[in-house]
Amino acid sequence: MVFLRKKHIQQKDLFSLPKRIEQVIRDHSLFHRDDKVIVGVSGGADSVSLLHLLYRLEWNLQLIAVYIDHGLRPEEIKVEKRTIRGYCRDLHIPFISQSVNVRKYAADTKSSIEEAARILRHEALELIRTDQQASSIALAHTADDQVEEFFIRLMRGTSLKGLSGMQLKRDRIIRPLLQESKTALTNYLSKKELLVCQDSSNFNRKFLRNRVRFDLLPKLEKEFNPSIRQTILQNMDILAHDEDFLDEVSRNAFEKCVPSDQVTDRDTPSVRVVLLPAPFTDFHHAIQCRVIEKCFWLMRIKPGYLQIRSFLQFTQTAENNDEIHLADGVRVIKSRNQIVLSRPLQKGQLRGSAPVSTLSPRQIPEIGSYTIKELGMILNLSSSPNIADIVPDRKKLFLDIEKITFPLVLRPPNPGERFRPYNGPGKKKILRYLSEKKIDIKRRAGYPVLVSGTRVIALPGLQISHGVRVTKATKNILVIELVEAVC
Repeated sequence: MVFLRKKHIQQKDLFSLPKRIEQVIRDHSLFHRDDKVIVGVSGGADSVSLLHLLYRLEWNLQLIAVYIDHGLRPEEIKVEKRTIRGYCRDLHIPFISQSVNVRKYAADTKSSIEEAARILRHEALELIRTDQQASSIALAHTADDQVEEFFIRLMRGTSLKGLSGMQLKRDRIIRPLLQESKTALTNYLSKKELLVCQDSSNFNRKFLRNRVRFDLLPKLEKEFNPSIRQTILQNMDILAHDEDFLDEVSRNAFEKCVPSDQVTDRDTPSVRVVLLPAPFTDFHHAIQCRVIEKCFWLMRIKPGYLQIRSFLQFTQTAENNDEIHLADGVRVIKSRNQIVLSRPLQKGQLRGSAPVSTLSPRQIPEIGSYTIKELGMILNLSSSPNIADIVPDRKKLFLDIEKITFPLVLRPPNPGERFRPYNGPGKKKILRYLSEKKIDIKRRAGYPVLVSGTRVIALPGLQISHGVRVTKATKNILVIELVEAVC
């Protein structure tokens, strides 16, 4: 651990830094007077500057300094805590220290130490914010961090949103220093003669961010563009505006493709999302990808390029009952007029297909609507007294109601069971008939069969038995319709 007392540095607009920060806070409504704000403080130059600048604001803010102990540098951590606690005591600011186990989380999730530390740090800060009933969490990211993040995301692969960088405000996170350079902050600390700590991990080149900071950026500045940082920041600003526009368009498209009532069990592992192919296919490829991305976030899986591409191809080529597997046990199944994302497997199970739906026999006592939960379908029975009212409809079946007897029974087909399809030359095995009609093999054994007495009278959604057909002598008609259940 090294302590730095910065040399006195004269800078023409040194004293404009607090005013610039206050103007950013006002312009972007980062917080309001009298707000309670959690400030993430590591003891380094950036976070100490943030704490001091917010303290100087005449906004009557209730600041709470929070130090997250990642458990990675035991000896340095002790000094950092002591230093920050001293600052907070002098400024009369409450101080909280919270420990997280980064190494264990990284091992359990197979993520990098950097990524694990970031995730746990944000989770811990949010828990403290909630517990303290604070309005926001202030973090000390700078313009230099923004440039470094651009290259890190570019190398790892990201979207336009990723390349547009961090935002001044996102949900409860605010970044008041995001437009300031580290040089401006170190000059400010030097003028105020504020003591700061150096984190030794900031110089360890095994971390990608440090290689970008100490190797890549200096090389680009020296050999390609001395103003590369400013150029990147300008490009990120352009990308951010483009992203805002595209995000607005994609939100409107998402509302059309995924109506709000088609997202069930939101914010739970059992969330189910239904995408409507009809409006989806009308949008530009770029908007389609963004709609898919939003579906993935709802399902709590990271929207990677290959999975988005696979999903998009599936929407274009899949036939009824086709299925693809995504991350974390998510399955995508195509049906007649919808694409369903869900986790149909048992808890903790990630491999394998969704179990085949089984249909339990049930009585149909009279005309009406019956929900078949096992299949996610509704069986609608209605009557019509006039044969002239029959309009050809692929979704509906028509039969002579006087040729059947209620109660009917809805059940799966029996092994080897036969029936004579309407206008067919003779009887045919039901399972073979289902195969000929391209019913997915996983659905055949549980396909609904409607029975009157001992006779099969219909395969709802497909065909009636020849023996119950409508003729000129028919006086009353039974209309059978099998439809998708609406979530």
